[in-house]
Amino acid sequence: MRQITEEQVQNILDMELVLPVIREAYEDCVEGKIYAGNRIFMPIRGEKNVGQWLVANCTNKPFFGSKFSSLFDGNLKKGLPSSISKISLYSAETGELQALIDANYLTAIKTGGSAAIATDLMARKDANKLGVIGSGIQAFSQVLAIQEIRPIEELYVYDINPERVESFIERIEKIKNRPYRIIAAKTADECVSSSDIICTCTTSLTPVFKGSSVKPGTHINAIGSFTSFMQEIDTDTVLKSDKVITEHVEGLWEAAGDILIPFEQGKITKDKVSGTVGDVLTGKIPKRENEQEITLYESVGSGVLDIALSIAVYNKLVKELVKDVK
Repeated sequence: MRQITEEQVQNILDMELVLPVIREAYEDCVEGKIYAGNRIFMPIRGEKNVGQWLVANCTNKPFFGSKFSSLFDGNLKKGLPSSISKISLYSAETGELQALIDANYLTAIKTGGSAAIATDLMARKDANKLGVIGSGIQAFSQVLAIQEIRPIEELYVYDINPERVESFIERIEKIKNRPYRIIAAKTADECVSSSDIICTCTTSLTPVFKGSSVKPGTHINAIGSFTSFMQEIDTDTVLKSDKVITEHVEGLWEAAGDILIPFEQGKITKDKVSGTVGDVLTGKIPKRENEQEITLYESVGSGVLDIALSIAVYNKLVKELVKDVK
């Protein structure tokens, strides 16, 4: 059994590797070559602290695996990340544990990569103004990924803590792939109204912007809400969205408060959700069809993508170790 550290994961996972792996995993999922099991999540001593388990199995690769993630919002005050993840990768032939992987960075880069694939399918081709609400590792990965699929000219950033915005901008300046402007938005609504592509990357239990701020033609990546009681996106935004896609429709109806809350209020039906990213990739449902559509990618996490990236990390690390021995 191998212990794979955050540093090793970061050294292996770049967007050149991540985006093709995620795209293939979505296509394999539609074809049944990899599939997710039921998720488990439970509040830990109150709604703000949550533990979640995701599982996935491959039929075309000799692996299955599980990911545990915890979300403890108060960790930031303790100098710890708010979300902590570990992945266990098992042999599909013997059931033996093959690797235990530190997965904070993997989770973030997976989420960013998946949002980039969704953005590439659903955002306008001329979309070049990106808005990010939040300034943690998830927000960082969104920018890292989306700048690879659209020629960003302006990046708007908002966080309830202005000091975090300053340090976030410094990090982005070091990795941006073209000389785009980075603007600290004064409010979340200013960030949204200025952007063609919006990414919400918070752990908020309540909506972080007003739906009235969303312009026609906008694409939204909502990645913060992954429990039934979290609502990062308001009901108005959901109602205005012409297409809603996700990683797994079943998982969305288990865990996406953004969608579940208006559904339980009787304001939408299950038909509001168009399908999955994989469905769009394989042509089962259409991409953006006009310049005025508002499109929403509602992310709730995917064991399929976690395990697909874990296999890529494991295989590359083993290959490098064999090469070093020779």
